[in-house]
Amino acid sequence: MTYAHPEIIISPEELKALLEAKKPDLRLLDVRPPRLYYRGHIPGALRVWRPDIEAQEHFLPEMMASRAQVEKLLSRLGVASNHTLVIYSEKYYHTRLWWLLAYYGFPLERLKLLNGGIGAWKARGYPLKILPPWPRKTDFRLPDKPNLQEPLCCTLPEVKEALADPRKVVLDVRSPGEYLGEEQLRHAASPGRIPGVTFIPWQETLVQEGPNQGYFKSAREILDLFAARGVTPDKHVYIY
Repeated sequence: MTYAHPEIIISPEELKALLEAKKPDLRLLDVRPPRLYYRGHIPGALRVWRPDIEAQEHFLPEMMASRAQVEKLLSRLGVASNHTLVIYSEKYYHTRLWWLLAYYGFPLERLKLLNGGIGAWKARGYPLKILPPWPRKTDFRLPDKPNLQEPLCCTLPEVKEALADPRKVVLDVRSPGEYLGEEQLRHAASPGRIPGVTFIPWQETLVQEGPNQGYFKSAREILDLFAARGVTPDKHVYIY
């Protein structure tokens, strides 16, 4: 099954132009720890952190927030149904929020990732603010029938089945230390990896130096990177 993918990446230059134009339907979400957010964030950005998007009443840690929890969060942030969201962080946390919102059916054409994150914004000398904005609360509701929900999440039995299917790839995108079992993050049950997975650390998809350091590599470069490891468009990919 294939889908049309709207442009989801926005550059710092494009975002700055939108902010200067004072677009009323634009909302920025800063997905970093509070201590970093209050040291300086992009003007107008609202703070979101991991506990906001993790299930509050689940016996396992760091599970995805419920639909009701996401609606409550977006209402508190003053998000309305016509708003375009620009999400950023310093590493990869913003992609988790993007995935969660896409899973619950937030329109992809209005769900953007800031290329290079806040690092790219700072590198261009663009302004930061210390004080947070105070949005007016809304009564946000997610779509009743999201059309991408099923392909964006899988179960443990599906992952186990995929490991034995040559038409499918289970992809580990963590750091080399985590993959090798040398590092164990908080709440991880044990160090190491799932046996038989393909390994491509997330950092390899980013430009490593130069004026666009931290940007995503071009689509061609990323396709070539993944194809070299056997991750091709004709396969179903299960990522963790």
